[in-house]
Amino acid sequence: MPNRYLLQPLLAFFLLFAAVANAAENDRGIFWRADKAGQTIFLLGSVHLATADFYPLRSQIERAYAESDALVVEADIVAAESDMALQQQIMLESLYQGDRSLRDDLSPAVYQQLRSWLQQRRLPEPVFVRQRPAIAMISISMVEMQALGLDPRLGIDRHFLKKAKRDGKPIVELEGVLQQLQLLNDLENPSLLLQQTLEQLEDMQTFVPRMTSAWKRGDGEALYQLIIADSLQEHPEYRPLYETLFFRRNRAMAEKIAGSSPTYKSLFVVVGAGHLLGDESVIALLRKQGYELQRL
Repeated sequence: MPNRYLLQPLLAFFLLFAAVANAAENDRGIFWRADKAGQTIFLLGSVHLATADFYPLRSQIERAYAESDALVVEADIVAAESDMALQQQIMLESLYQGDRSLRDDLSPAVYQQLRSWLQQRRLPEPVFVRQRPAIAMISISMVEMQALGLDPRLGIDRHFLKKAKRDGKPIVELEGVLQQLQLLNDLENPSLLLQQTLEQLEDMQTFVPRMTSAWKRGDGEALYQLIIADSLQEHPEYRPLYETLFFRRNRAMAEKIAGSSPTYKSLFVVVGAGHLLGDESVIALLRKQGYELQRL
């Protein structure tokens, strides 16, 4: 039997959080303020796919952005789209080279499962199977989310990146698109994770709304249980996966955010909401560094 808990960190990493929102200005979301030695940092849990009625965001969130000296994101996905040299590097990280394809890395049964999914979604097999396993995982998840009516062009990170470019506000990357792709390609046994993704596609239709509801309520504890705690309690052997997707990245993010104080006195940080949850989150790490935290 496939284990549904493996879906949780992968969805959280790829999609935090796909959401269909109503009365968006009343949604709390995951939003914090951190203060230390004259520096103010606003931290917003990101929604990477959304619908048009997700907006307008809470006025308090938009005001915090306007008052900040710089925007901080995991990756400047808008700039990456027009950087041809970076696009070439992304292609090299994303696709097999030579004659190799997904067929070579999947069992015949799993490959047939993939073929069935491609036929269902009317996607060309020869093109899709050129993708490396971790990238195929992303593609499958994105196709399924878009089939539910969600749009990556309406994500919160993209919303603020476009505003920052119009406003001439500095943009700070915590990681970058290429670094994130390399991280995914370095996951242990990505072929198994691709298999789990295929086996758990139906779970997206129930799991994502649960995440959405918790995010709209601003219920960080419920999100933490859904994304991290339940899975690790049931399967402590998944700790290395969470370490790769969340905890190690949280430490690097917190260091870079805190290290920006000599340059910027106020920051507006947009990261996947999973990075703001739990005892090993960016929030917890900033608190350990002496920041005074306030939930907004």
